[in-house]
Amino acid sequence: MPRLSCVLAGPDWLVLATRVCFALELPHPELYAALERRINHSFKQNLTIGGIIAAARMLDALDGPLTWRRGDALRHHLSPSTADDYLARLSV
Repeated sequence: MPRLSCVLAGPDWLVLATRVCFALELPHPELYAALERRINHSFKQNLTIGGIIAAARMLDALDGPLTWRRGDALRHHLSPSTADDYLARLSV
C-alpha cells in the first residue's frame, strides 16, 4: 500500500487495508464503523467505513480471503530474519 495515512488513501487502498485487517483478524474496521454510526458522521464525504467494509467482504467472497501473516511486509521488503527478530520482540 502506498500510503500510511487512511485519510489520504483512495477507496481501493482502503478496501485492501480492510481485507488485510480481516486476514489478520484485527477488529479495527468494525470498531471504526461503530464509531462512525455512533457520531453519525461519515469517514469521508460520500465514503463510509461501512461501505468500505462491504466492498472488502464482497471481494473476499468473490476472490477468497487474503492470506496475510504478521511479518509478511518485513519478509517481503527486508528479509525473513528481520521479520523473525521483530516478531520475537513482540512476543516478549
